[in-house]
Amino acid sequence: MRQHISHNKSKRWTQDSRLKTRVRRQELGTSSLGSRVLSFESQSPSLDLRVLRGLTIGVIGAGTMGQALIGGLLAQGVPTRALRATDASASMRNTVRRCFRIQVGDDNRHVVRTCDVVILAVKPQQFPELMTSIASGVTSSAFVISIAAGITLRWLQARLPKAAVVRVMPNLPATVGAGFSALAMGRRVTARQRQIARALFAAVGETCELPESSFDTITAVSGSGPAYVFYLVQIWQEAARALGLPPTVASRAIAQTLAGSVRLLNASVEPAAVLVSKVASKKGTTEAALKVLAKRRVAAHFAEALKAAARRSRQLSWS
Repeated sequence: MRQHISHNKSKRWTQDSRLKTRVRRQELGTSSLGSRVLSFESQSPSLDLRVLRGLTIGVIGAGTMGQALIGGLLAQGVPTRALRATDASASMRNTVRRCFRIQVGDDNRHVVRTCDVVILAVKPQQFPELMTSIASGVTSSAFVISIAAGITLRWLQARLPKAAVVRVMPNLPATVGAGFSALAMGRRVTARQRQIARALFAAVGETCELPESSFDTITAVSGSGPAYVFYLVQIWQEAARALGLPPTVASRAIAQTLAGSVRLLNASVEPAAVLVSKVASKKGTTEAALKVLAKRRVAAHFAEALKAAARRSRQLSWS
C-alpha cells in the first residue's frame, strides 16, 4: 500500500469483493504486558469497512500520521467525499489536497461539528489550544480519537465531557500500511464506536485493544519499537562495511534478511527462541556471534532500554 493514493484509483465503497467481511480476530489470554489483551485485528485485502459506510471522518493534523490514516483509508476504498482534514500549515494543506483530493481547511471547529468521527493527530503540546478551540463544538454524539502520546483518556474526558473518546498509540510503519496500533476505549464508547475505531486503524496495519494502564509499556514496545529496528540496522550495516562488504550489498543483504526473518516469524507457530536454535548450529558461526552478545549482556541492556522508555512515557503523560 502506497502512502499517497490517487483519487482515480479509489476502490468502490460497497461492491469490491476485497472489502467483504473477513477480518482476523483472536481472543488471547494474559499477555507479556501483564494485562488482558482484548483482541487483535489485522489488515487484510478483505478488510471489512462496512462499519464506516455513511460516516464522515475528520483528521485534525495532517502530518505524517494523519496522512498515513488518510492514505490507508483511501487505499481500502473509503471515498474521498467521506474524508476531511485540517492543518495549521498552508503548505501541508496544499500537499494533502494535491495528494489525496479530499476537503482540507484550517477550521477545526467546523470539522468537529460536521464529522461523525474526529481523529486528533496534532502534537501533544498543541492539545491545550486545540481543546479550547473545539470544546464548544463537541456534542453528546461526538466521537473523538486521539493519537497523541501521553494524552490520557482522563485528560481528554475532562475537557470533552460530552464526547466518547478513544486513545490510540500507533507507530511509524502505519505510513506504509504495516503499523501496529494499540487502542484504549473511554467509558462512553459504545460497541459500534469500538468497531469504528478498530476499522479505522486496521486500515493501516494491525490493531490491539488494551487497558490504558498498559499504554506506557506498549509505547515502549511498539510506539518506540521502529527506532530500535532502525538502530539495529544502522549498527549492523556499519559492522558489515567494516568487514569489507560494499555498502550497497550490506544494505540490501541486511534489509532482506530482516524482512525475510520477520516474514518467517509471522508465518511460524514456533517461538523466536526455537527459530534462533534453527540458525545457530552447535559450534558454528551463529553460535559464536550469539556468545559475544550474551557475554556483553545485550538482553539485559535491551530490557533496561524498554524500562527507560516506559518510565519516560509515564513522566510525559497528562492526566
